Amino acid sequence: MTMDEHEKYLRLAADFDNYRKRMEGELGEVTKFGIRLVVTDMLDVLDHLEQAIAHAPPDTPAEWLKGLKQVQRQFEAAIQKTGAKRIDSQGKKFDPNTMEAVHMVEGGPSHQVKEEVRAGFTLHDRVIRPARVIIYQ
Repeated sequence: MTMDEHEKYLRLAADFDNYRKRMEGELGEVTKFGIRLVVTDMLDVLDHLEQAIAHAPPDTPAEWLKGLKQVQRQFEAAIQKTGAKRIDSQGKKFDPNTMEAVHMVEGGPSHQVKEEVRAGFTLHDRVIRPARVIIYQ
């Protein structure tokens, strides 16, 4: 093997190693965040479940409501298993990176969250859905 052939071989081996490392990194990202669409669909279902519980008629049987709350807890646990986490916004200072202000009201500390309208979530520390909040002016 000549010196030129040896250098070409080493260069080719290095290029292939770099390619392999890049593909491993990209596969890791796809694996980690590929579930994002499924999780966001699950969050919509969780929202509807929470709304059903919150707006249950006063004459709703207690066992029925208790069962719905159990389903909600199980659903939340299933979402957490994906790596998704709820954004803690209640009573916090408004953060435009994790929250979306849908309304402003007077009567409290400036730019502090008064109320969370819809929960926000992160997936592996990336915001997949900002929290919708009402803030003080």
